[in-house]
Amino acid sequence: MKNYDAILLLFYFCTSLSAYSQNISITIGESTTNKLTKNKSAQVLATFPKNDTLDNSWLVNGYLELKLDSIGTSNYSIGILNEIHKNTLISKEQDNRQFGVSLEKDFLIKKKTINYDGKTEQATKARFITNATFKHSYNVLKKEKSFIANLGTSFSLERSKNLRFLQTNTRLININKGFGKILTVTHNHNFGISYLGGYDNVLLGDASFSIKLLPLSGLMNQIKQPDFFQVQYHINVRTEILGNTEKDLNTLHTLSAGIQYKIDKKSSVGISYGFQKGANPYTALEDQEFETISARLRLVLE
Repeated sequence: MKNYDAILLLFYFCTSLSAYSQNISITIGESTTNKLTKNKSAQVLATFPKNDTLDNSWLVNGYLELKLDSIGTSNYSIGILNEIHKNTLISKEQDNRQFGVSLEKDFLIKKKTINYDGKTEQATKARFITNATFKHSYNVLKKEKSFIANLGTSFSLERSKNLRFLQTNTRLININKGFGKILTVTHNHNFGISYLGGYDNVLLGDASFSIKLLPLSGLMNQIKQPDFFQVQYHINVRTEILGNTEKDLNTLHTLSAGIQYKIDKKSSVGISYGFQKGANPYTALEDQEFETISARLRLVLE
C-alpha cells in the first residue's frame, strides 16, 4: 500500500476516535461538493492481486468529515474533511485527493402560530439548506494542485399539505395508503457557484437535481426498511460565469439501482449498480461513460 493510502487510513482512524465528543459528529459519504452528494453513500470496490506484476485496482468515491455541530445559538456547523476519488477501472483513470473545511447552515423562514395551549410560538415555514466547502485538491495522475470552493443551497417548504411537492427529501406519496404501498418518490436539488483555482481561474455556476424512486416502500416498512429498494437519477450541470477552463464541463448523468439497509436514521449500507456519463471538474473525472457494481456506505457517528 502506498504512503498516501496509509496516511488516509490513519486519518480516518484518528478522527473516528474523536467523534464521541459532545456536539462532534463524523460522517462518511460520497462527496462534499454539495448537500446532495454529501447525503449519498460512499462507493468502494478494490482488488489486490497476489501477483506482484499486477497493480491494485480501485474504485473509491468517498469523504470523511469531522464536524462540530450546532455552534452557539445559531443553527450552523463547521468541519474538516478528507476526500478521495480514485478509479483505475475506467478508460480515463481518476485519482484525486482533497483536504479542507466545510460550513453548513440552515436559514429558516418562520411564522407565528398558536399552539394547543393557546400560546404564540414561532414555527418553521421554509428553509434554505446551505453548504460551503473550501478544499486543497491534488490530481495525482497529472500532479496538479488547485484550490476549490463550492457554495450551494436548496429550498424546502415545511408543513404544507397543498404544496407538498416543494418539500425535499420527503416521500411525496404516503407509503401507508393506496399506490404509496407499491411506489413512492423523493426529490432534491442544489443551486450554487464554485471557484476553480490553480491552473484554472474560473467561476462556475452549478445546478443539480435528483429524483429517487422507492419501490415496495409500504411492504418494506413492515420491517422498518421503507427505503430498502432504490432507483435514483442525478443530473449535474455547470457553466462558466467568469473566466475560462480547459477542464471537461459536460453534464454529468448518474443512474443507480440497488438495495440499502438502514442501520439507523442517518447511516446505511448497501450494494448498487451505477451508470455514469459525463464529467466532474471538482473530482478530476474526465468526460466518459461507464458502469459499476459496488458496495455503498454512509456512516454518521454522533
